[in-house]
Amino acid sequence: MPLALLVIVVGALAFLWLWSARRSRERWLRSLDLVGKWELDPRPPRGGSRSLTLSGELASGSYLARDGDTTERGKWRLSGHTLTLEPEGAEAPAYYDLHLFASGRIGLDGPGREREIYVKCAGNVIPLRARS
Repeated sequence: MPLALLVIVVGALAFLWLWSARRSRERWLRSLDLVGKWELDPRPPRGGSRSLTLSGELASGSYLARDGDTTERGKWRLSGHTLTLEPEGAEAPAYYDLHLFASGRIGLDGPGREREIYVKCAGNVIPLRARS
């Protein structure tokens, strides 16, 4: 009987740990708020406009990257602190270290986006208060 009790306790502790880790990750993903349009921070000026529009779920979906007149489409995925951009028709995906500086400010560091800071664009939807 004590062995069965030990197995139940260990199973319950493992379940609680997994549940807590999943909730913590979901809170972190919500604080990142990656879905939306991100533009390269104009400070310091880098010439040209560069944006990254992410759509889909909290941790994956499709993206549209614009760099001046160049447009790139593909799939994105967040795994840990690594943002993976996989362009359509590309042989291999690109991996970027993602850093959250503040709400609405992220940093990307990787091939072609070395130490870039992006600022989230405000949406054009204004929440209205319900009439009382």
